[in-house]
Amino acid sequence: MRYNEPKMLSSILSQESCLSEIKDRTFALSKLSNIVNELLPSLLKQQCRVANYRQGVLVLEVSSASWLTRLKYEQSNLISEIRKNILPSLSSIQYQINPNISTKLSQCHCQVSKLSLLSSVMTPKSAMFLYALAENAPDKLKKQLIKLANHAK
Repeated sequence: MRYNEPKMLSSILSQESCLSEIKDRTFALSKLSNIVNELLPSLLKQQCRVANYRQGVLVLEVSSASWLTRLKYEQSNLISEIRKNILPSLSSIQYQINPNISTKLSQCHCQVSKLSLLSSVMTPKSAMFLYALAENAPDKLKKQLIKLANHAK
């Protein structure tokens, strides 16, 4: 039976451990991702992300082939700026299409639209104004205003 003693977090993250290498690699990819996002046009930022960097090749994931085409127009500028700013050893960029990027983006938009629907609830004060307005309105408009005022919560 193995006996494992609890270890201090600082010893796990020390320079000799594998976890430390993962942490350093994650930090480097995060920094690279931030620089790439700064260099991309605003529409491409949402459709592209840094997947990996290995042996002088930057791997970018793109949500669709059409966005990949737009990204390739930016490739020469992107390579030169990345070489200048952070990776002088960058030789090329490799692309992969990953539709999950756009799925996550659409989920974010759905959540935002649900929040905006929740915030667009009619107040009782607005309903009161609609009822007051309906008193002097023609019959057809009066029915519609009352119907609208009844949606107040």
